[in-house]
This record gives sequence, structure tokens and C-alpha cells, in this order.
Amino acid sequence: MVWKGTALNRNWYAAVLLLVLAAALCGAGRYVETSTGQLRQQLNCAYAAAEAGRYGEAQRAYRTAAQTSADSSKIWLLLVRRTLVDQFNQTLATLPAYATADNRADLAVETARACTQLQQIQQSFFSRF
Repeated sequence: MVWKGTALNRNWYAAVLLLVLAAALCGAGRYVETSTGQLRQQLNCAYAAAEAGRYGEAQRAYRTAAQTSADSSKIWLLLVRRTLVDQFNQTLATLPAYATADNRADLAVETARACTQLQQIQQSFFSRF
């Protein structure tokens, strides 16, 4: 009789552990989705400011996005491939320099590349499941 109680307790422990792991996975997924969505919105706002000719504002917005990415990267590195995060951060570091009247075409290309890299970060997490 004691053996059955122990086995039942082990099953409960296993069930609780699976529940905790599922909750952690769900929380990580929400974090990746929320942080990438926030960055995508920041990039779109920065690009819209540059398109409207507000280059100073666009440069500040790109720098803010780079800082947000640096903060998010600390957690992303636990969840996705490091090379994706590093490439994205390198791209973001170049964007403020392109936010000038002379580089509008380059800015459009680099912003699109950053958005694509951001999408790859998100897919890198969710494609595993």
C-alpha cells in the first residue's frame, strides 16, 4: 500500500513539473511575441518620421529601438539563436546614420531588413514547437 502512495505522489510531482514547464514556455512565447511586436512598431514609427522629413526624430526613434533591442536581447539569447540576435542588433546600430535626406532609399532597405530579421527571431522561437 505504501508503494502505491509513493507512485501516486510521483505522478503528481511529474504533473506539477509539466504544468510549470508549460507555463514557463507560454510566458517565454508571450515575451518573444510582445517584445518583437513592440520593436516592429518602433521601427515603423521611426521610418514614418523619416519619410515625413523629421530626421532628428527618426534618429532618436531608431536609437530607442536599438536600446529596446539591447534590453530584450538579454532574454532572447536564452530562447533563440545568438546569430539572429547579433545580426539584428548590428542592423539596428546602423539605422540612425541612414536617417538623413540623402539616404532615404538605403534607409528603406535597411529598415525592411531589420523587420525581416525581427520576424526571423520570432519564427526561430515558435518554429521549435
